[in-house]
Amino acid sequence: MTKENEHLSAELVGKQLASLLDQSGISVTGLASATEISVNHLRTIKNGKASISSKTAGKIAKFFGVEIDVIFSAKLFKLKKWEMIETIKNFYDENVNNPQFFIARQGEESIAYFIKKELIPTMFFAEHREVNYVRKYIKKEYKRDFSSKEISRQLNRLTESGVLSKKDKTGNKSIYLYKIKS
Repeated sequence: MTKENEHLSAELVGKQLASLLDQSGISVTGLASATEISVNHLRTIKNGKASISSKTAGKIAKFFGVEIDVIFSAKLFKLKKWEMIETIKNFYDENVNNPQFFIARQGEESIAYFIKKELIPTMFFAEHREVNYVRKYIKKEYKRDFSSKEISRQLNRLTESGVLSKKDKTGNKSIYLYKIKS
């Protein structure tokens, strides 16, 4: 196979893999766990940057309940409902507590998701809060340990999007207070 053909083949396989993952709702991390193929290798394949061995293609095909030639096909394969594919259904059942394995749930572990779904609805930000206080509160009340930097970055994004307001506590731009916009 020429370099150009290898490149085209890698792109086709990548598009097919991306489509299968999207249709099934399973993340690259989830597929890696299910097939024992490394996350990095699967990402490279999905991005169309790597050739794929028949062994790897076979593992992917088996998981999605398709013939191996589907993985190499230029025509995107339409999966039946994932609930009807035994391997995928079992994967969902066995991994319900692993949000990183599912595309729709990947964000649940993030600070962004946490602040939007847990803190803002409780009116925690009805009063001005500084990052350090927010971090300690989350750690004490929710047993989650996010870094001050992660929290600060997300609070600034929420300020930029108009959800929160921010004021300089000391006047030297080192400590900010965040509050829900009314």
